[in-house]
Amino acid sequence: MTSIKITKSYICRFAFIAAFTLLIGPGTPPVIAKAAHPTTIIADTPLKAFEGIYQLKENEFRVYKLVVDGDKLVAQQLGGDEKLTLNRKSDLEFELLDDDGDEKIPVVFSKNEAGDISQVSLGGRQIFTRIKSYTPPTEVQLKPEQIKVLAGKYQSDERADLFITITAIPSGLMLKQSWDGKEINFKPLSDALFLNQPFGFPLKFTKDASGNPTKVLAFNRDTWNKVKE
Repeated sequence: MTSIKITKSYICRFAFIAAFTLLIGPGTPPVIAKAAHPTTIIADTPLKAFEGIYQLKENEFRVYKLVVDGDKLVAQQLGGDEKLTLNRKSDLEFELLDDDGDEKIPVVFSKNEAGDISQVSLGGRQIFTRIKSYTPPTEVQLKPEQIKVLAGKYQSDERADLFITITAIPSGLMLKQSWDGKEINFKPLSDALFLNQPFGFPLKFTKDASGNPTKVLAFNRDTWNKVKE
């Protein structure tokens, strides 16, 4: 699995597509559906059957609601502004355009034993599970010292030349990436969990017995170790 850290940025133009793009990195060719001549679509499953709420298995904060719009499906990000259109290719197969709009990413749904839509695969790599309901995370109020203790410089667990700098701000934390200078804000969900809601981007801190941070897990995938100063 290629780490997110070798990409140019944690943040892509489309958060839903980012779940696919950030996983594979720049050196791995994505599974792309090539353009084809118009064909007749044979579909036994009504579009209404696909409607519902879908949550990324590896990141509980990346959630989308799918609704029918004419002969298409629209994926609306919960907690963000992103809206994507899924065009049908066959009974359970759809596709969406990448952030440049010049390539197509396959979106394939699956059914459970009862014949109900239960999950969807994005690009053959990311799995979103259909859930009955979703409760948005709730921001908590922390004391200034609870936030300030997390500030500092963190080094990539996989690449020693990559760093992130975390700073305490009035609303929570700000993360700055060493490779491109991008700044990303996070709000607290607990004294060890912070979230950038629009991008479904969590930061999960690990602390020692004294309550000092030793590392942080970004996107539920990338570990960054606290640099001793």
